[in-house]
Amino acid sequence: MVLAGCNFNYDSPSGTQASAGTSVGSGTGTAELAWQMPTENTNGTPLTDLAGYTIVYGTSPSTMNRWVQLTDIGTTSYVIQGLGQGTWYFGILSYTLSGANSALSNISSKTIP
Repeated sequence: MVLAGCNFNYDSPSGTQASAGTSVGSGTGTAELAWQMPTENTNGTPLTDLAGYTIVYGTSPSTMNRWVQLTDIGTTSYVIQGLGQGTWYFGILSYTLSGANSALSNISSKTIP
């Protein structure tokens, strides 16, 4: 079964993983990310086994090799801290208890001065 992708926006928004609430870099920039919880699979059936979200990000759309995994399905926003100077790109996907992943959301970017 395939999940419908999350609707994603960023506000004021080999892999490196960070636990929720931790800093992932030595920079001082932040990006606040917000999304809508998916409610159905791509075939239109109700999504009943949502398990969490994975935020992926990096310094180019083709090199989003850092990630944060969130297991609280009620979470619909997150602040990534420790971003260095430059433009950062962000996407999110959702996953189910059985391990199915949604498609990656639209990619957003934020420039840290």
